[in-house]
Amino acid sequence: MSGNQRKYLILILVIVGVYVFMKFLSPILSPFILAFLFAGLLSKLTGKIPLKIKKSVLAGFILIIGIIFFVIAVWLLGGVLIQKCSELAGQLTVYEEELCGLLGNCCKRLETSFGIDGAAMENYVLEQVNIFVENMEVKILPAVMNKSMSYFKNVAGIIGFLAVCIIAVFLILKDYDKILTHMKENEDFKGILEVAGKVCLYLKTYVRAQLTILFIISSICAVTLGVLGIKGGIIYGVFTGFMDMLPFIGTGIMLMPLAFLQLLSEHYLRAAAVVCLYGVCALIREFLEPKLIGDKVGIWPVGILFSVFAGMKLFGIFGIIKGPLGLVLIFETYKYLFREGKEAC
Repeated sequence: MSGNQRKYLILILVIVGVYVFMKFLSPILSPFILAFLFAGLLSKLTGKIPLKIKKSVLAGFILIIGIIFFVIAVWLLGGVLIQKCSELAGQLTVYEEELCGLLGNCCKRLETSFGIDGAAMENYVLEQVNIFVENMEVKILPAVMNKSMSYFKNVAGIIGFLAVCIIAVFLILKDYDKILTHMKENEDFKGILEVAGKVCLYLKTYVRAQLTILFIISSICAVTLGVLGIKGGIIYGVFTGFMDMLPFIGTGIMLMPLAFLQLLSEHYLRAAAVVCLYGVCALIREFLEPKLIGDKVGIWPVGILFSVFAGMKLFGIFGIIKGPLGLVLIFETYKYLFREGKEAC
């Protein structure tokens, strides 16, 4: 077998192995892998604290404090979201009246400009809206309710995942140093540790990039909405930055309804500015994400973008994480295996 054929064979085997791991093994192993990473992070952190307390005890205490802060943050954000939704629901009648007024004005202008029967057009549009609402009540809402058990199972699965991960962190912390020493001394784990180190570097880079993008987009949205004079614009802008981390939903789920509400209120310039803000935020993420991640891990930005797209196609919504992780695994595993093969020769 020639050198190039050997390279291609190794690459194919690595790709198949990473796919099998991501598709079938990662759902089972991911809570324990995350637990090991958290245990390593806590172990490093406790090593820098000059206290005469057992490292596992101190790390456990830090973990409990972190969990409490996380729960409080989720509770507060959930409360703000529920409050905003309730305020929106309370103003639906006002928005309905404004929408009818806007529709009436548009139909009158069309009648004046083109001689179209404005009243007939307005009645037709309102009739179609009523039909759409009735279809939602008859078809969509029952379908959502029928899937409520599935949603409940998904939520229960996430809670179970987090519970297993937290318990595993506490258990690993007790013997973390022993486990790490054993793995370093064992030659069989040499390659695993090296590739795992590169993956951890990617994760660190990914988190840092997301926080950087979050800060930039939150700042731009908060300043822009504040300057536009939108009520609660600064808080709304900061929250938009957090929502931007959601794949393919991002800022659109916050800014597009806001633009529509400004349109209903006949603030046309504000509506146009909010739509432009949405486009700017999308461009910022599309430009910065591959750049911040790809340049740091030695992979071309277009490769990161491709891995996100391929991951979504292969693994669903979690592919936005699994895709880039899989690419890093393929890249680093192939480099390690081929380098080892050359050294052996």
